Amino acid sequence: MPIIKGKSNINIRKNQPSDKSSIVKCFDEFGDYLVSVDRMKRQRWMRGASGYFTRKMLEEVDKNNGLILVAEHKGRIIGFIAGAIRKPSKEDLLECVPGIGGRIIELFIVEKFRRQNIGTTLMKKMEEYFRQAGCDVSKVEVFAPNVKAHQFYRSLGYHDRSFDLIKKL
Repeated sequence: MPIIKGKSNINIRKNQPSDKSSIVKCFDEFGDYLVSVDRMKRQRWMRGASGYFTRKMLEEVDKNNGLILVAEHKGRIIGFIAGAIRKPSKEDLLECVPGIGGRIIELFIVEKFRRQNIGTTLMKKMEEYFRQAGCDVSKVEVFAPNVKAHQFYRSLGYHDRSFDLIKKL
């Protein structure tokens, strides 16, 4: 599934077990980025966090009929998307219209490769996976200080649904 953008040749493919260490490296950069955009200085990325969150993501994908796609340039993974399908709980059904939701667990593109439609392509492929699985919505959570990600998701038709506010005491 190649994407051609300028001279770059980017391939999108399903995750393989051998990709785990590359995804951990992507999480390292992702964690550092989230720390850098947090104006309240509450975010941190401790040693081992990348491995932990990679394992957690892989488990959620495996447990919830999910999918991980990687973006590859010259044999190097430069980004990934993970999504899972979550059936509504009994509590969900008490307050929401019944349906099946796809959840974007993570989306990350190495900084050098951003703004080349790689993230958009990964999102569209994940949304198609969700549609084929019978999902009626796709959801994604955004760390509020990550303004660029919020704008990106809004540009793809996502709407704000809930907010988690914080006050430093």
